[in-house]
Amino acid sequence: MEDNPSLHKVEVGFYFVTCVCGIFYSTYQLYLAGSFFDYFDDIHDDFSTGWSWIGRKKDVSDHEWAAMVPFLRIFIPWVILHLLISNFIKYLQLNRTVDLSILCCWYITISLAFLWTYIGVPGVIFMLIQPCIVCLLISIRNLPLIYFAELGLVFLYHYKPLMSLVREDWLQMDSNWDYLLTVSTFWVQLRSTSCAIDNVKIYRHKSLQGFLKNFIETTAYCLYFPTLFMGPFFLYEDFHKGINRPNKWTLSRLIITALNLLRFSFWILFTEIFAHFLYITAFKYQPQAVEKFNSWAFFGFGYWMGQYLCNKYVIFYGLPGEFTRADNINAPPPPKCIGRIFLYSELWREFDRGLYLFLVKYIYSPIISYKSSLSKLFASMLTFSFVYVWHGPRDFVLVWSALSFFGVTVERIARSIGKSPAYNKIINKYLSPQMNRRLNCYLTTHLFIITASASFYFLGRMEIGNLYLYRAFCDPLPVIIIRSLIIYTGSQISVEIKNYYKKKLS
Repeated sequence: MEDNPSLHKVEVGFYFVTCVCGIFYSTYQLYLAGSFFDYFDDIHDDFSTGWSWIGRKKDVSDHEWAAMVPFLRIFIPWVILHLLISNFIKYLQLNRTVDLSILCCWYITISLAFLWTYIGVPGVIFMLIQPCIVCLLISIRNLPLIYFAELGLVFLYHYKPLMSLVREDWLQMDSNWDYLLTVSTFWVQLRSTSCAIDNVKIYRHKSLQGFLKNFIETTAYCLYFPTLFMGPFFLYEDFHKGINRPNKWTLSRLIITALNLLRFSFWILFTEIFAHFLYITAFKYQPQAVEKFNSWAFFGFGYWMGQYLCNKYVIFYGLPGEFTRADNINAPPPPKCIGRIFLYSELWREFDRGLYLFLVKYIYSPIISYKSSLSKLFASMLTFSFVYVWHGPRDFVLVWSALSFFGVTVERIARSIGKSPAYNKIINKYLSPQMNRRLNCYLTTHLFIITASASFYFLGRMEIGNLYLYRAFCDPLPVIIIRSLIIYTGSQISVEIKNYYKKKLS
């Protein structure tokens, strides 16, 4: 029996039309709600005059986007230089005329040159601290110590008094570069953990030459330029494989790379235009205005908060990821559109795939090797605890992590029940495969509402998250029914998309 049997085309058409109409109408209501800012006292400079040909003010309150877009202008020429030289070295390497360490030395050189140019010598020294610590940990070869030290560094990087002293008194950067270096620090921390643990298994510090080669490769991985500031994370083993295999360009590969770069450029333009019409980030700072939204605008705001974040990270992960793949290193693909993802566990797998691989390989899998239900629960709890610590020990991150753990755990329990012989016997006796699919989507709809509220804590912080959790249960009954219907149709469309890709791959 199919897991997700097909439904009649008329029924699927009804789901599609209902879902799309609900999203469009809620988007229109959110657009109308933007009139709140027509006479807004903009004391924090949340808006600019916008592009003249559009004739609307532009939301510039997203500090992450405000830092990244100007950064891309200086990043692109450097990454092109990075790729030209690295591909030339790999061509020589293919002919066995250069040693592998030359490539890693180039990776280190381009990253340090960039840091020295824009952040200065203190920035170079600061970014070299982590690779040096990693090589020391590898030499000690104590796995529990590696975990303890790396986790301690995460706490240290979140310790505001110390990091404020480092950034303000030592590095002395403006707010944009301060943000970029902060993000880079945590990406380097993940990479240092990956190479430290992997290198314990393939110890190469038996001689001074082995130590130096390992130090060069480790530093090249930690400071790998295309993903140094924006991500995405990729495993040390993927880096090691990438620098060791030949890089052969073909016309089809060149066309695919060019088309992907055009695609990400389009999404940059789309996001810039989007900021003129739906003021998502500005509203996140005005929870009193969000509280007064009608039910449609409120639904639209939640939907577009998620889509806006997804779109940003399609760009932030997509562009560097494409440059990394052009360097023959297997970087994870950018996030899937969250509009086609319905299960929260799938969202964790498909949004930040690099972080997901890290969590599974270095935290979840070592614990579930004991093969018990209790070990899986403990592994999941420990995984989300790390997510909380890594993203920053703040109240809204704690609530987001806790509710995410709850949602994923409930999904796992429901999946176990669904696979049990007793449940399947009852379902097969009384329900057709199509009715079973409808039942599953109905049940998943209500879990999705709760887990989506968890995401709103991360997207909009405590006040916005509290509003969504409250209104999920306390809105008038007709509103709850209509909202649930639209979400249910979205679930069915998600299943149809999965079916389509399964057929395409089969």
